[in-house]
Amino acid sequence: MAVEKMKMMNLVALKQDTHSILREIVLNGSIHITNSGNSENFTMKYMDSQIGIFNDMGVAVDKIRPYHREKVFKKRKYKELLDQIFSFFDIKEEEVTLDDLQSLNYSEKLKFLDDIFEKSSAIKLREDENRKKRARIKILLNAVEYFSDSDMKLSEFYSLKHINFDMGQISKNSWIKLKANYENINGLVAHLGSNSYGETVIIFTPSVYAKDMKYFIRSLSFDMIELPNLDISFKEFIVNKKSELELLEKEQDEILKEKSAFRKKYLQDILAMYYRYKIIEKIEELEGHIAESKNFILLSAFVPESKVESVKNSVEKASESSAIYFEDDTKIPSKFKIPTKLKNNFILKPFEALVKMYSIPDYKETDPTPFFAITYLLLFGMMFGDVGQGLIFVLAGMMLSKKIGSIAKIIQRIGFSSIFFGFMYGSVFGIEDLIPAFVIRPMEDIDTILVATIGLGILMILIAYFINFRNLKMRKEFGKLFFDKNGLSGFLFYISFIALVLNTVLFEKYVSINVSSMITIFSVAVLIITSTLMFMKPKLAPMVNKSEEKEEFSPVESGFEMFETVMGFFSNTLSFIRVGAFAINHVGLFMAFHALGQMLGSSIGNIFMIILGNIFIVCLEGLIVFIQAIRLEYYELFSKYFNGEGISYEPLRVELQGKEI
Repeated sequence: MAVEKMKMMNLVALKQDTHSILREIVLNGSIHITNSGNSENFTMKYMDSQIGIFNDMGVAVDKIRPYHREKVFKKRKYKELLDQIFSFFDIKEEEVTLDDLQSLNYSEKLKFLDDIFEKSSAIKLREDENRKKRARIKILLNAVEYFSDSDMKLSEFYSLKHINFDMGQISKNSWIKLKANYENINGLVAHLGSNSYGETVIIFTPSVYAKDMKYFIRSLSFDMIELPNLDISFKEFIVNKKSELELLEKEQDEILKEKSAFRKKYLQDILAMYYRYKIIEKIEELEGHIAESKNFILLSAFVPESKVESVKNSVEKASESSAIYFEDDTKIPSKFKIPTKLKNNFILKPFEALVKMYSIPDYKETDPTPFFAITYLLLFGMMFGDVGQGLIFVLAGMMLSKKIGSIAKIIQRIGFSSIFFGFMYGSVFGIEDLIPAFVIRPMEDIDTILVATIGLGILMILIAYFINFRNLKMRKEFGKLFFDKNGLSGFLFYISFIALVLNTVLFEKYVSINVSSMITIFSVAVLIITSTLMFMKPKLAPMVNKSEEKEEFSPVESGFEMFETVMGFFSNTLSFIRVGAFAINHVGLFMAFHALGQMLGSSIGNIFMIILGNIFIVCLEGLIVFIQAIRLEYYELFSKYFNGEGISYEPLRVELQGKEI
C-alpha cells in the first residue's frame, strides 16, 4: 500500500541488435519513457550525467545523436490497410488469445499484407456492386408496385407528346413541403408508396411547364428513378425484376460464403500482421527516445523495482552483448520526474480511480489511497447508514462490475459501509423498528451525532497533518515542515485552536477554573508563537533549507494569508457537521415518504410510497452523499497533505481491448 519504488534503466547495445532488443522491451511492457523538460528525446537529455559511464563502455559520446530510422508502417500506410480489412471481415481483437500471440511468425514479409488486401478488395468490390444493384432494383420495384395490376406498357410513358413525367424519391419532410404546395404546382402528383428511403412519387407536368418543374423538384432533393423505356407491360417488368433480384441475392449468398471462407483461411495471418503492426508501432515510438553513436544505441527509462529482473532477462534474451544496469531512485538527477505507480491491495485499489481523478501523487509522496479509502467509507457509511439500501449498492456493484470497472467496485464497498452503519443506526430500508440500534439512532439523538461527526473531522484532519509531515520530510522541504500552515506550526496552531474552543465550551462541566485558565494561557501562547512563525515563513524557511525557493516577504500578504489560514481551520472543521446533517436527513427523508404513504389511507398505497421512497433515496440521495464525501476528501483533507504533482506510470506496452501484452 504505497508508491512502488522505481529505478532508472540504462542500456547500451550494438546497433545490429536494435530491433530485437526493442521488440523484447515492448513485449515485456514494463518500461516508462518520460520527456523531462519538454525534450523530444529522453535519452539525449540524460546524457549529461552519464558521460563518464558511456566513455568507459567505449561509446563515442561526442558523436551521440538522436536515433533515426525510416518508419515502415507509417510510410506504407499498413495501418489503413489493416483497418479496412478488419472492418470488411468484421474482425474483433478479442478473437485471438495471448497463447496465439506467442506463436505468431513475426518474420512475415510486409508484402503479404498487400496480397491479402488485394484479394479482399476484389471480394469487397463484388459485394458493393451487388448491394448497389439490389438497392436499385428494390427502389424501382417499390416505385412500380403501384402499377402491378396494369397491362400498360412502360414505353407508353415515353409516348406522351405534351406531358413530361418525373419519378423519384423524396424525404418525408420534402413530401410535406410538396403537399403544402399542391395549389402552386402545374401538374399532377401521384404518391406511389413509402419505404425506408422515403416517399416515392410521380409527377406529370405539361411540357410548357417542364422547366419550372425541374427547378422545383431540385429544391425538394428529388432522387430521380429512371424508368426504362421498354415495350413490355408493368406486370412483365415486375416479374423480370423480381427474378433478377433473386439471382443477385443468390450471388450475394455465394459472395458471403466466399468471404467467410477467405476470413477463415486468412484470419490468423491477418491477426499476425495486426499484432506485428501493434508491436512495431510501439517499437517506432520507442525509437524516438533512444540515442545512437556509430556502433551503439543508448536507452534510458524508468522501471518498477519489481520488474527489474524481468526487463533484464528480456534484454539479455535478445542480445548477449548488451550492457544494462539500474540506478536507485536516490541517484536519479532531480531534473527528471520519476513516474508514480500506486501499489494497493484488492480492497483499496478501486479507490485509486477517485484519487487520480483529483491528481497523481508525486513519487516522493505518501500514497493517499489507503487513508482516502478508509475515511471515504467512514464518511459515506455515516451519512447513508441503512442495511437494506446498502445491500442494493452491493448488488448493483456486482452487476455493473464488468461495465464500469473500478466505480462498480467502489459502489460495492460503500454498500458494505452503508450496511455496517445501518446496523449501528438500526435502519433497514428506512424502517427503524425492525432491528435495534447497536450505537445510536441519529434522529433521536441529534446533538450527539453532530458533535461526533465534528470530532471525527478533527481526528481526520490531525491524521492528515501527520501524513503531510512524512511527505515534507521525504521531499526534504524542512522549511515548510516547520513553518507552513500544513506543517508543524499549522498543526500546533490547530491543536491550540481546538483546545481553546473546547475549553471555552466544556470547562464548566468537566474542568476546574484553575485548569481551564492554564489551558487558556497555554493555548493562547502557542497560538501567538505559531502564528508568528507562519507569518514569518518566507524569511524563516530558506534559513532552515537553503534549497527551498525563496519567497518575497510582504507583511500585508502574510497577514491576509494568516487570516485565510484561521478561517480555513474553522471552516474545514465545521464542514464535517454535514456528515451528521446527512445522517439525520437520511432518516427524515424516509419519514416524509412514510407519512405520504399513510395519508393515502391504504396498505397498498403505503407500500407503494415506501418502495418509491427507497428508490428515490438510493438513486438521488445516494448520488448526493457520494459527491459530498468526495468533496470532504478533496477540499478538507487533500488540502492538508496531498501535493498531487506527480506523473502516472504509463509503461510502453501493446494494449488490445482490455488485454495487455
